[in-house]
Order: sequence, then structure tokens, then C-alpha cells
Amino acid sequence: MKTLALLFALMLPSLTLAQSESKEKVTISKEQNDDIYLTGEEVRIHAKVDGDLVTAGGKITSKDSITQDLIAAGGEIKIDGYVADDIRIAGGNLTIDTEVGDDLVAAGGEIIITDQAVIHGNLISCSGNLEMDGQIKGMAKVCGGNLILNGKIGKEATFYGGKVIINGEIRGVSKIVAETIEIGDDAKFHGNVEYWAEDRDVDFKNSLIDVSASYNEDLGRDDGKISWGFFGVAALGFWIFYILSAFLIILLLNAMFKNWFSETVSNLDKDVFKSLGYGLAYLIGVPLLIILTFIIVIGIPIGLFLTVLYLFSLLFGHLIVALLITHYLNSKNEKSWNFWTIIFLALAMAVIIRLITFIPFLGGIISLLIIAIAYGALLITVKQHKASLKLEV
Repeated sequence: MKTLALLFALMLPSLTLAQSESKEKVTISKEQNDDIYLTGEEVRIHAKVDGDLVTAGGKITSKDSITQDLIAAGGEIKIDGYVADDIRIAGGNLTIDTEVGDDLVAAGGEIIITDQAVIHGNLISCSGNLEMDGQIKGMAKVCGGNLILNGKIGKEATFYGGKVIINGEIRGVSKIVAETIEIGDDAKFHGNVEYWAEDRDVDFKNSLIDVSASYNEDLGRDDGKISWGFFGVAALGFWIFYILSAFLIILLLNAMFKNWFSETVSNLDKDVFKSLGYGLAYLIGVPLLIILTFIIVIGIPIGLFLTVLYLFSLLFGHLIVALLITHYLNSKNEKSWNFWTIIFLALAMAVIIRLITFIPFLGGIISLLIIAIAYGALLITVKQHKASLKLEV
């Protein structure tokens, strides 16, 4: 929870003073003297940002300095410009090719920390593949499929992976848990090493500098279960990725359907039970309709379309609920929250809803009910629109 609190503190600067922009392609070519929030298919930072940068997009590149934090979610992210404080990013392909003033927290499919990169704080990451060629002055705690260290780590290091290759330098104590551990000719350990591998006989060659390496059975799998340390790092990676991706989806949903959400909340006061009925009819009825379309051969294309639509609605249902609750509170208390206030409050609400779903049995029931009410209210709004259109005709 401390990590979540810190992340929210970083993600909630003074929204009333911040600048924002959202379009297909966004390029920052003039110096920005405040926090900025950007979304787009492609986001390019070619000028100094004197504050925080929060961004989401398909492709993100930052080539100039950011004086505070960088928070980003995207398909492809490359950071070439100096970042004075923390970087927290999630995405498909992530490249860090710069100096970072404090911590780097990253979750992605492939993460590359180039030989030009210097991380003055700690590295915490979870990924499919991670290659570290630069310098980490703090500690490193990483998990992933393939982990390669060619650079330097200034303090202790913890690795959980399928395959770990060490060909760099670690100044502090090390803990390595992997199916396969390979030690290269240029590897150097200045602190004691604890490890677990399927083949317990790991050749450390000449890498141990007046220290020892010991096999620790407790670090490994116990009856096929990965150690709790792995789950700790993986859980952190999940939450980072979840929060950043939820931020992107909430932003897009609110940008496209803000008026619909504002109109729908009026039904939550008047027709809660009616909304629940409509919502349950949707959640139960659509799967039956999908089955029927697959029975009728000519209905298969429709069935496939309905399946994708239905799965999408279930997957992002709690995010839609979070937006509706936020718009409801805004309307109920006669607030005039701006676009970004609604986005961040909805994000906080989404995290709370996600935590509730982790409660065994009861969490699932609560989640089902609130999603049913939300979708029911939306269906009532659609029905009302259709009725008004018929009257106009």
C-alpha cells in the first residue's frame, strides 16, 4: 500500500495549474513551465518540461529534459532526455538511454537500459526480457523471463527469472533465483551471493572478489511454487502496469463518452433497481445470444463480434463503473470538476474497486452487482435516446 500511496502522490500534482493536450499526434517543441498531461497515437517531447510529465500513447519519445517525474504508458517508449526525478513506465517495448535522477520503476514486454543510461536511484522492474547495460547506483530488484546484466549495480541485487545471465558488476550482496543461471567472463561480485537454479552447480568462474556464493534451497521452488519474493516483485509490476494502463483507458473513455456518462448518472438516483435489472439481463442474456448465433451457422460472424464486445465490457467494466461513480459524485455535490480531476479521481476509484474484487466470494458478488447497475443505467440512457428520436420523427 505504501507503493500505491507514493504512486498516487506522484500522479496527483496541482491539476488546476497543469496543462493538457490530447490528439492523434502531439509534439512538444517549446519549453513547458508547468506539469503537462499528454495523450495521442504518437507523443514526442522535443523541448524541456519544467515539471511532471504524465503521458499515454502508442509511441512515446522524450528527447529533452524533464525536471521532475515522468509517468508514461504506451506500446513503445524511448527516453533519451534527462529526467531529474523518478521514471514510472509501463508498455510493450521500453528503452532508457539517459540519466535518471532517482528511481526507475518499469513493467513491460521488453526493457532495455542502454550503456549510456545512469540510474541514480533504484531499479524495480518486471518484464518478459530485460537487458541492463548501463549503471544502477542504487539497488536492483527485477523479475522476468530473460534477465541480462552487462552493466553495473552499485548496491544489492535481486533477480527472479527464467534465465539470468550475469556479465556485469554487482557491488552489494546478490540473490538470484532462476531456472538457468549463466556467469560470463566479465562478471564481478563484490558481495556474497545466494542462489537457486535447477542445476545447482553454477560455475562462477573468477567472478567472486573475496566473497562466496552459496546454494540456498529455500530460495527455490517448493512443490512447484515460486518463492514469495518473486510474487512480491511481480505484484508490484502488476500494479504499476495496471494503474498506468487503467489511466490510459479511463482517459480515452472519458474523452469519447463524457456526455453519456454525465447523462447516465441521473438514472442512478431514479432507477437503481431498474438499472440492476437491465444490467443483469445484459450480463446473462448476451452469452445466451452468442450461443444462439453460433448454433445458426450464418450467425457466426455476429457471434464473434458479440463475443469480442462482451469480453471487452467485462474486462473494462470496473473502469466504466469508476467513471460513472466519479461523474455521479460530481453531479450530486454540484461540483464543477475539470477533465483531469475526473480522470484522476476515477483512477483512484478504479483501484479501490479492483482491491474489493480481491475479497473472496463477496468481492466477486459486489463487482458483479455494481457492473450490472452501471451497464443497466447506460442501457436505459440509450433507450431514452431512441425514444426521443422517435418522438422527433
